[in-house]
Amino acid sequence: LMAQPLLARLQGEIDVIAPAWVAPVVRRMPEVSGVIAAPFRHGPLQLRERWALGRTLKKKGYAEAFVLPNSWKSALVPFFAGIPRRTGYVGEARYGLLNDLRRAPEAPMSEHYARLAGDGPLSQPRLRVSPEEVEQARRKFGIAARYAVLCPGAEYGPAKRWPYFSELA
Repeated sequence: LMAQPLLARLQGEIDVIAPAWVAPVVRRMPEVSGVIAAPFRHGPLQLRERWALGRTLKKKGYAEAFVLPNSWKSALVPFFAGIPRRTGYVGEARYGLLNDLRRAPEAPMSEHYARLAGDGPLSQPRLRVSPEEVEQARRKFGIAARYAVLCPGAEYGPAKRWPYFSELA
């Protein structure tokens, strides 16, 4: 959800490459047209797999890619896909792999990502969920009809919090 303000600032059809464990959440974002579940494991380079995915994406003719993770590996797929504009923060010396490099501002992650598409207010996170799906989950997990969910912090500190949670801390 930290990338959702960026997605809200973009126009047109948006496809997202996401780790398989995040893909189900990304599919529920109203800004997203399609999700490509990344077949990559944490750690290994998997250069052949990244090249193959890049070549598959090349056929789709994307004009621009926003690379959110700061890793060098994350910039390989859009490079291999030959996407003309590849935007992201410098990260792990991604010169050449990205051709629209930015310096990372001091900001919470949601704002950090959104700034890649310009300035302005942050949109609130939202997901497409039907009332029937809510009821099904409520029954499955035995959740009472009224409940509250509080997630004021983040495992890695204030950078991964939504700005209004940082203000409350």
